[in-house]
Amino acid sequence: MKEEMNRDNCRLFLAAFMEENNLSVRDIADAVECSEATINRILANKTHPSDEFMKQTGIMIEIGFQKYSHLSQSEKEQISEVIGTIGGGILGFGSISAAISTMGIGGLSAAGITSGLAAIGALVGGGMVAGVTVAAAIPIAAGAAGYAIIKAVKFFVTKAVLDSEEIDLKWEVPFRPGEDEAGATVPSA
Repeated sequence: MKEEMNRDNCRLFLAAFMEENNLSVRDIADAVECSEATINRILANKTHPSDEFMKQTGIMIEIGFQKYSHLSQSEKEQISEVIGTIGGGILGFGSISAAISTMGIGGLSAAGITSGLAAIGALVGGGMVAGVTVAAAIPIAAGAAGYAIIKAVKFFVTKAVLDSEEIDLKWEVPFRPGEDEAGATVPSA
């Protein structure tokens, strides 16, 4: 059984996870959708991880990097909402597992896909095979024009986020003035 994650050991969980999975800071930043500087500051214990960062790190550790990196932003947010509030800065892996299983992350069943394709095919006077043809043509026609624009915009936005040096309060919490890394008050000179 895994110990609970808190603001002090989150960076250690993340560092071990990165080492076990041969992941770079950029890999993690890209998957979480935060800056590399944020990951570096948290790993170096220069800032505390926010509740949201702890949740996303816990989800990533629980389901694995590959599955996590393929989740949509909406799915990540939904899991985070199901986990709920982190009490006292402590996150148990049991609550993460429960949230993931509650979400039922997965796709349609084979029967659901088959009936959907048959319904699309019926619109053009055919069956499931016609539905496959129609379903395949829609994204090709619509996507040809918009694909390049969407990819270019996403590239520049993602690069800007990953390269940002600013502290993003969604992901990290700076130490308060007069506080050391452990949150203890530092005597003034």
